[in-house]
Amino acid sequence: MFLMNPKRFKRKIFNRLLLTSSLTIIITVIVLIVTITNYYSDVIIQKEMNVNARTLDQVEDYFSNKQADVNTIIRDLYSRGEMLDDISYALHNGYGEYLRYRLDKYSQAPSATPVNIDTYFFGYFNQDNDVNAVSLKSEDFPEIEYLFVYNYGRWNRSKVEDVKQLSEGEGYHLIQAISGNLKDTFTKTIQINNPATLKKMGELTIYYSTEGLDRIVQREHVGVKSSFFLLDDQGKILYSVNRGVPVNFVKDIHHETNEREITWKGKTYYINSVINNENEVFLSVIPQNELFKLTFIRGTMWLLIALATVVAIMMTYTFMRNYSARINRIDEAIREVQKGNLAVRIPKSGKDDELTTIADSFNSMLDELNGYIESFYVLNIKQQQAELKALQSQINPHFLFNTLEAIRMSAVIEGSKTSSKMIFHLSRLLRYSMQSKEMVPLYIEVDNVRQYLNLMQLQHPDKLKVNIWIPKEIENTPIQRLILQPLVENYIVHGFKKDRNDNQLEIIAERIDNHIEIRIEDNGKGITKEKLGSILNHMNDEDGVEMRSIGMKNVHQRLKLKHGQQYGVTIQSVVNQGTVIIITLPAGAEQNV
Repeated sequence: MFLMNPKRFKRKIFNRLLLTSSLTIIITVIVLIVTITNYYSDVIIQKEMNVNARTLDQVEDYFSNKQADVNTIIRDLYSRGEMLDDISYALHNGYGEYLRYRLDKYSQAPSATPVNIDTYFFGYFNQDNDVNAVSLKSEDFPEIEYLFVYNYGRWNRSKVEDVKQLSEGEGYHLIQAISGNLKDTFTKTIQINNPATLKKMGELTIYYSTEGLDRIVQREHVGVKSSFFLLDDQGKILYSVNRGVPVNFVKDIHHETNEREITWKGKTYYINSVINNENEVFLSVIPQNELFKLTFIRGTMWLLIALATVVAIMMTYTFMRNYSARINRIDEAIREVQKGNLAVRIPKSGKDDELTTIADSFNSMLDELNGYIESFYVLNIKQQQAELKALQSQINPHFLFNTLEAIRMSAVIEGSKTSSKMIFHLSRLLRYSMQSKEMVPLYIEVDNVRQYLNLMQLQHPDKLKVNIWIPKEIENTPIQRLILQPLVENYIVHGFKKDRNDNQLEIIAERIDNHIEIRIEDNGKGITKEKLGSILNHMNDEDGVEMRSIGMKNVHQRLKLKHGQQYGVTIQSVVNQGTVIIITLPAGAEQNV
């Protein structure tokens, strides 16, 4: 489905979206499966390492218990001087002499129960199911050696060679000499010293069967096969359950208690090792290739994920194909309009989505466009009329100013100075109001207010006192044109008392932090609380911003739109005491506007 013309492919948003979504799904799935399989492998490795660590702990406990039994025998043997004398006599005189020695002692003993090294060792070692036999060997006379067997079947299976049997007793066997190697057996040797001279008399060797150790180490029904080794302090392997681990690798391992990963001759092994108090080392080894058994699980996961990815892409393709067809119809309609066919329409769809909205809007646009074209000539005529009026509006102000100047000169000639001044101030007010600038310096706006107030003072002689104070450092602050005059005019219309001669109006500006405050304060009629609340609500109501006259709301909204919501006009008023209007605007840089 992806084989198509490259140019067409670049123009098809459906194809790009499908490719992008498919790549996103594939990359996401690959990253996810790699992360999961790596994590799964790490979990399996750590799980097997933990199992082996617990096994080594059990092995260490096993040998610790055996050592504890041996220590008990040694303490008891040295605490019983009579038994130590028997062992010393047997190691120096041979078995025949020892039998005569024991018969003499037995005949003199008050007890009918014979006590000798046979019964003594039987009482200790017959209780341990892992003991096959015990050997007692002389240091000074190598030919003197005693063997006590406690598990005859296992002892025979250990393949003892060249053994001369001398006698048998119940549950054990006395054998004079041992030669050859034993299998499935590990030994523990105890040195026996003369308590008086501390000279070595001989050795007591205990032969243990490995069956008990095998039960701990040889786990069944496991997915990963581990190898186990017991080494002495010289690195010699005393016991092993080896499942394909090179012996030389085991001997080369540095002996320490820890978990580690070792690479040897290009192969990786995971090691658990424990060292006991006698410097014997217990090792568990997992070859990395044992972990490759997870490959089948990984392959299965990859196959399932691949199938799920294909299904997801096919579902995406099916879902997007319908939208692609609808987008193509919209694209074809637009191209028809580009060719000048305004009668084309996008077929309506039963689905309520964004494409349906676009189609409806497109059809409505064409309907309106056709309507606009039909009324084009009417609009053209109206435009010509508007242009004519614009030319006339450029002529009318000039004619008006010339006429006012002619009237003023006539008033001067006739001696009417008051009329002349009023016409002069009116002319300047009109010129200022007809300027196209939006922003002017503060002093120019204040000068315009002064013209208006001069006109009012001429109209009401000696009834209005005006005080204007603008600091030099802020007089160039930019301000919107015709901001102050409507507010002053509002006072003249609503607050000025024509029957009084003490009307006062103050306009004071000052800088406060980063703001400029302009106060317009009068001593006029004031405003009631109810009416003031209504005025404030009207000023802050942004609905219906189209104003038919310039007023407080117009000034307030212009300031907010220009500078932000924190700026504008505030009003304070008390009935029959006066009104204070405060204009807040940002402190602009002093510059010529």
